[in-house]
Amino acid sequence: LNELGYIMQQFTASIQNQDDRLKLENEMQNRMEKYFSDHKRELELTGIVKISTDDLSMKASGEVPGVLLNQFSLAEYEGFLRAAVTVGGGGVFAGGFGGGSRATANDVYVLDADMKTVGSVKDLGLEERIYSSRFVMDKAYVVTFRQTDPFYVIDLSSPENPKLAGELKIPGYSSYLHPISEERVIGVGKEDSNVKVSLFNVRDPNVPTEVAKYTLTEYWSEILNTHHAFLLDKKHNVFFMPGGNAGYIFSYRDDKLEMIKAVSDIQAKRALFINDYLYVVGDNKIVVLDESNWERVKDFDLQ
Repeated sequence: LNELGYIMQQFTASIQNQDDRLKLENEMQNRMEKYFSDHKRELELTGIVKISTDDLSMKASGEVPGVLLNQFSLAEYEGFLRAAVTVGGGGVFAGGFGGGSRATANDVYVLDADMKTVGSVKDLGLEERIYSSRFVMDKAYVVTFRQTDPFYVIDLSSPENPKLAGELKIPGYSSYLHPISEERVIGVGKEDSNVKVSLFNVRDPNVPTEVAKYTLTEYWSEILNTHHAFLLDKKHNVFFMPGGNAGYIFSYRDDKLEMIKAVSDIQAKRALFINDYLYVVGDNKIVVLDESNWERVKDFDLQ
């Protein structure tokens, strides 16, 4: 396709009449855009190979249209592989014909043990792309974004007939989803310019709701780049997340998001808990917190 685009450019450049050249350029641009829209699920594919862990032999192979966002876009459950992909949006030609904006769509595919597609849900968030996805048992949670945050719940209980169960539109987006139970999901993302935390109730997959929201006076969190920055401690019903220049501990008890501790003066990156102590690790120090009262026990300078 890139070679074809180059040939088209050279052909139009050879036309001497400026009026005819301009007309042809516009005609070809529109025709290529229509071709891409009609064939977007054929032009960009992701190959999937099933390998035996016993002898590393290839057992099956298949493919799905589009591209995966990250490791959470692919998951196996009860013998079926599920994939959440964005199709379209990539530049077919680097400049020239077809180099304009792309009409994107988002799909979820179900593959059997032979890596053959047996079911799909297509056209989620038209003209948007996937910002986060998570598979939990027979459900898929997918967030797409352009101006609002459609939070989709996909019912995968029938692999051959998956269906869109529910949809919730809220401002901003969630770039990381973390299930805390079968009925609750935490989302971390942004709204306007600030980091936002959402708590979703997915007990009724047909009517997902945002039961709580907390907006930080922070413009960035490492969770937007890596899930390793998020830490859940179910024993105390809390989770840790880093901000730009601090660390934050939230309680999600009783369907509320309550900040129970802000750890200042630390370029927080990660956290871990040992027994009932939480260790907040930063570039410049480690702060130890007692989870019984959230008081600082000790600071260890790393400089």
